[in-house]
Amino acid sequence: MSRFCIDASFPATHRIRIDSKGTLEPLHAHNWRVRAWLDAQEETEGESLRKALAVLADWVSLHEAKCFNDIEPFERVNPTAEEVARVLAALLEEKVDGARVTSIEIGEAAGFSATYWPPSKP
Repeated sequence: MSRFCIDASFPATHRIRIDSKGTLEPLHAHNWRVRAWLDAQEETEGESLRKALAVLADWVSLHEAKCFNDIEPFERVNPTAEEVARVLAALLEEKVDGARVTSIEIGEAAGFSATYWPPSKP
């Protein structure tokens, strides 16, 4: 078993829903930072790493210089750093065979990041 880390950064905007009525804070930009750790079996680690890098690059290109709120699932999921981490973890788990996401860290502002640890699979 080996663990690898992939990362990226990109500019994007969002508006967080701040109450149960759906009130949105003002639109604002961040330079988002993404760091994902994955565990892979030794026999598939190279393939898993290449696939994870490709999935992350595609995901970044979908969000780069755009508003999270305009992109599925963030039209309905609050685009906080925590939720962005959960969504990205699920995507990597779905798309990268032979690897398991151990954590995703999302930073959206200097001095702040949120880390998500997906539940262990039985």
